[in-house]
Amino acid sequence: MRQGGSKEPSIQLAGGPSAEQAAQQRNAINQLLGVSDQNLKRAADMQLSAAQQDTVSQTRQFMEQSKAAMAAGDFERARTFAWKAQLLSEDLAKPEK
Repeated sequence: MRQGGSKEPSIQLAGGPSAEQAAQQRNAINQLLGVSDQNLKRAADMQLSAAQQDTVSQTRQFMEQSKAAMAAGDFERARTFAWKAQLLSEDLAKPEK
């Protein structure tokens, strides 16, 4: 206690997301991964060029990196990888003009 008898204010250190925030982040990441997975399934029915096949590989790699980051509790990195996977997969799933 300081002089004067008043208590020190309590300080809460920011350690990470709350359980509710973590659940919301997991849901958002899983949603991105789900869209990517659906797009890859659509692309599987298409005849893909070598460049598009490389894009499929890169998309899968981003998805795996996202899952690994989420398992490690790094939601920011997991979301970034999931977002990249979704962008690449959407490009694959677009019908050619």
